[in-house]
Amino acid sequence: MADHKASTEQGGTPGAEQGGDRLSLRIKVLFSTGDLATSIPLAIVMFFQLYFLTDVVGLPPGMASWAVIIGRLWDAVNDPLFGLISDRIRSRWGRRRVLLLFGAVPLGISFAMMWLVPPWSPLALTVYYAVAFILFDTIFTAVHVGYNALTPEMTPDYDERTSLNGYRMVFSIAGTLGAIIIATVLGWYITDPRLLYATIGVTLGLIAIVPPLIVFSVTRERPSEELPEDLPVGEALRATLSNRPFWLVMGLYLLSWTTASILAAALVYYANYYLGVPDQANYFVLVAQGAAIAFIPLWVWVARRLDKRRAFILGTLSWIAVLIGIFALQPEQVALAYVLAALAGAGIAVAYVIPWSMVPDVIEYDELSTGQRREGSYYAFASFFQKLATGLALWAMAQALAFTAYITPESGEPLPVQPPEAVQAIRVFMGPVPIVLLVLAILFAWRYPIGREQHRALRDELATRDA
Repeated sequence: MADHKASTEQGGTPGAEQGGDRLSLRIKVLFSTGDLATSIPLAIVMFFQLYFLTDVVGLPPGMASWAVIIGRLWDAVNDPLFGLISDRIRSRWGRRRVLLLFGAVPLGISFAMMWLVPPWSPLALTVYYAVAFILFDTIFTAVHVGYNALTPEMTPDYDERTSLNGYRMVFSIAGTLGAIIIATVLGWYITDPRLLYATIGVTLGLIAIVPPLIVFSVTRERPSEELPEDLPVGEALRATLSNRPFWLVMGLYLLSWTTASILAAALVYYANYYLGVPDQANYFVLVAQGAAIAFIPLWVWVARRLDKRRAFILGTLSWIAVLIGIFALQPEQVALAYVLAALAGAGIAVAYVIPWSMVPDVIEYDELSTGQRREGSYYAFASFFQKLATGLALWAMAQALAFTAYITPESGEPLPVQPPEAVQAIRVFMGPVPIVLLVLAILFAWRYPIGREQHRALRDELATRDA
């Protein structure tokens, strides 16, 4: 990911320094900090929300699963809604930046609310966590859609988009690592689980406020008077739904992110009840995510040498091989578990980088058909699939635990011995289930039609039409 210095100033681009097709290192880094605002809260939700509800709050797995899935149902409305709203906003701060400016503080506050434990009944707590997540998710969506929709405007270059998304995902994974490290360090000093999670929520909520404001300050948007007329809502939705390359990208993205979400949800239970090392779950996360950062430059390089589709397939195949090894692990092989966690970083990295670098290409495919730049609508759907994946993973895991008679731990008591069926269910969610999902993701990637040459032809046709 070499630094590409800006050569000329180009109107209509968000960054003040990214003239032409290339972006300066400064713009890449400052823009990429925006991923901290989404990765930090999302990491804690992915890794700890279900465990928090079952083992800290004390909700039965069945009730916990509904607290999770009810909030995700709201995604079916709010992601496309915010995408359409974002495409139609006209303000002194632009279409996307205004969402970052006014969404930053509410994002931090709503995240903190999710980790408080009111002294209520299980039913009331189930309702509370469902409502708290709905509030958080609404604000998260506004910020996430606004930030992501700025990405295609940063550069039209096929490979430079992969590079930018490489930088973005370094910050995204760094946000995950930072969140886990902060949670781990706080756990060294705070022994009360409920106080610990409340402190984590407040601390990380405050941190999440800053990145959107940084992105707001360093980016610019195309002036409103230069934007084309908006498509009617119905026509805009039909155009999005008819974009076949986009749905192939979303298919492979949903499947790979669901895999990552399932592994994240299952990992704490796997460390606690299969490997028997409850104090090491966070360390496995740190190893896997740290390795993912190291692998990101590799996949950016592979995508440049081959193309994005082939890079995704190769990375996913490597991930499948690692998951086979994890499923074959025996409880006493803890050292080998760390090795496999590091190797899993290769698959995690490709799932982070490649799908997001494909989305700007399919947006231009849409622009050729409709004459519109509808980044908000497309990134809203992408955000919806990301959060749907997390919700499905947590719901499925909770249902599996409930079905296998998982024993909810008592506060202050040692971890219970789980039924063999529950332990086996945890293992299945660490191996066979993710493997099946990744095989399906490869099939979607195999049919993806926009390679480097196809994208070059697409850009040439757009340039000819606009001339």
